[in-house]
Amino acid sequence: MIFTSALFIVLIGLSMTVYPGGNLVDRTSVHYNFTLNYFSDLGATSTHSGKQNTASDALFIIAMGICGLVMIYYSRIWRAMDIDIHERLFIGVISKVLLIVSGLCFIGMAFSPWNLYLENHILFFKTAMICIFGWTLMILILQMKNEKIKNLMILNAVFLVILGVYDYLLFTESDFGTIKNLEFNAVAQKLIMLLFIFNMMFQSIGIHGFLRRADFRRSGAKNFYI
Repeated sequence: MIFTSALFIVLIGLSMTVYPGGNLVDRTSVHYNFTLNYFSDLGATSTHSGKQNTASDALFIIAMGICGLVMIYYSRIWRAMDIDIHERLFIGVISKVLLIVSGLCFIGMAFSPWNLYLENHILFFKTAMICIFGWTLMILILQMKNEKIKNLMILNAVFLVILGVYDYLLFTESDFGTIKNLEFNAVAQKLIMLLFIFNMMFQSIGIHGFLRRADFRRSGAKNFYI
């Protein structure tokens, strides 16, 4: 997940660099505009200006597809929060399901460009956002039982609040994907995606360090192996 997070940032950055331009209010633009282009514009087969978007789209698909697959694999990470984690099996299983669904939605967004399958693309995005909120909440609950990873808990709590506000606006406002409030929606969408990736990276680094320092012993139901 650490490597994938870094790779995601690099690939999306390259995708923005090779994006040929065009957005809802300026079809003559010749580059990706951080405040006027949606994150999903990178994965469109053609831009608002009618230009082919092959290179940017390919990088977007690779980034989202790989990230989605690794998120599915990473869903087992709930077991790494505490040696007594099996006592909270129900919460752990819920967190696993939520991250698996989120990963599948990332893959869905990758292969359903908004200019061809707008309704499906928005559905995948909204489902991912609500599932990521649920996963973060479940993991936060598990982390609260372990003082050794309290720094990770703080990061998750901050991200959970920010994501909660974004999800509220996403599901209560009807102007998502339109010209109205374009700059806010376009910037907020990208920031929430980047914050999620950075949070996953730091969570992974922290958990990796915790596992290397911890001394886990085999003890029946408390067997600590992912």
